[in-house]
Amino acid sequence: MYEQIETGPLYDNVVRSMSTYRSVAARMQSAKASTQGKLDRRLESLGEKIAEQLAELSGGELEALECWKHGVGQGHYEIDHDAITAKPYVSIRKIARWDEEYDVAERKAAMQATDERDSKRKEADAAKLSAFLSMRDDF
Repeated sequence: MYEQIETGPLYDNVVRSMSTYRSVAARMQSAKASTQGKLDRRLESLGEKIAEQLAELSGGELEALECWKHGVGQGHYEIDHDAITAKPYVSIRKIARWDEEYDVAERKAAMQATDERDSKRKEADAAKLSAFLSMRDDF
């Protein structure tokens, strides 16, 4: 069982930017010293861009994302560098599922009642079809 949250194009842009941030951060670990400076500047600019994009999202869209944290002031957000680099194979989108508990006997009885209604409806439809087909043209 799960609940789906409506998201818009801004949400997709943030997810793409966070994915890019994650890949640049992964490249940073194995890069040469001269390349690390360039990647560090790229990470800074991506972080600022993501912070601006997070501020534009609605509350529901923010709740549907992982790897971000509240910034210094109210309404300011920033990317959580430690979380996004610690979980390289976990989705940036939040996925929360829970099991629906139900009584097996009640579920079985409901399914049998549905089957009985369907069979009665099929019989009625068959009777109507045969009556239609047995009609004669009086033209």
